[in-house]
Amino acid sequence: MKLPRKTVSILLAVTITAAIIIFGNSVWASDELAVRKNVVDLTPEERAEFVDAIATLKTTTLPDRKLSIYDEFVAQHVAAMGLMLKDAKGPAAGHDGAHESSLFFPWHREFIHRFEQCLRSVNPRVTLPYWDWTNPEALDVIFQDDFMGPNGEGVNLELPGLGSVSGGPVQSGAFSENNGWIINPDLHLKESGETFGSALLRFLQVPPTNVYPVPKEDEKQILAINDYDTFRQAVEGFIKVDSQGKRTPGVFQHNYFHSFVGGATFDPAIGRPEALGTMGALASSINDPVFWLVHSNVDRIWAEWQKDGHEGSQFYPASGLHYGENLKDRLWPWDGGESTPANQGNRDQLSLLPGVPPDDIVTPENTLDWRKYGYTYDTLGESQTASTSRLGIFALTAFGMLSWQLFKSQRA
Repeated sequence: MKLPRKTVSILLAVTITAAIIIFGNSVWASDELAVRKNVVDLTPEERAEFVDAIATLKTTTLPDRKLSIYDEFVAQHVAAMGLMLKDAKGPAAGHDGAHESSLFFPWHREFIHRFEQCLRSVNPRVTLPYWDWTNPEALDVIFQDDFMGPNGEGVNLELPGLGSVSGGPVQSGAFSENNGWIINPDLHLKESGETFGSALLRFLQVPPTNVYPVPKEDEKQILAINDYDTFRQAVEGFIKVDSQGKRTPGVFQHNYFHSFVGGATFDPAIGRPEALGTMGALASSINDPVFWLVHSNVDRIWAEWQKDGHEGSQFYPASGLHYGENLKDRLWPWDGGESTPANQGNRDQLSLLPGVPPDDIVTPENTLDWRKYGYTYDTLGESQTASTSRLGIFALTAFGMLSWQLFKSQRA
């Protein structure tokens, strides 16, 4: 499938809603909860619409901007990790702005919701599906040409003690370079700061992150944890907790599936994993659209845990942590300009960032109720109707339907 061409009509229709979502508060008035579905339950039409909406964001650039809408999300995710570099400034400097702390859940809930609203400005029928990695059928759905595309090809590696593995640039499907999925090299970085280049790279199921699916019992054990930080570490994937509460360090859940898709080597002499492909490098993993399926599932697990007796601010750390990690701290980039990350890999990412209005403020406290964002998951057993008090700036459905009709007419 070829990526859709940019057209003036689509640009105008998508720009209005996307500009609000990226640069302003992503708040919409609606009584309907959008349902995020398991990828295995998507119809062929739903898979196609999701892919097409992503492709539209990848090929649509807002006026006077350097990057497409999709790539501005990439730039934000990359830059969030730049807060931990020595040249970062402001109260949030000195830690990862999106990972490895209590803010992992709230930051990504806000972030993927804003992306979902951009998708829905293209086609209001689209929601973010999730990859339930306990489901053995999911692999055969996700890595097909009509959805996320296959493993990469053309690179064979011999890993000491693990044998031969293969991967490389994705060669077919909507997210191949041949079909127009071209990654900005300045936003596609290895941990060393070198670029991966412009093609999406995958090394699926490279040992030791090659076992699939995850046992359902693992998720049950995670949902039985009562302490927020232990729960967060287990879902983010730094520890595994057994039924006796014993913690085992390693690579699990979220972290595991970044390596499962992108591939990584684990050399103790280096002291950290070395990414082979796009998803394996955390900062720039968002260049692989599988990122959204992984993080929708992360958010689903958090919502499941919250609904099972852990809702409300009492289940989130109030104080005593690094700035940005406490309940009422501002999250970058929705912090009114308080903090500025550093560039990574001797490349200029900061000049590529979308502007965020000073009054677009988000704290972890603002993110605790997923229903106020206007969505739910098909596993939560909730009604699709919700009462929200969020301010609607424009009618998402009207603009979404307009842009979707324009998009379809251009492809006809």
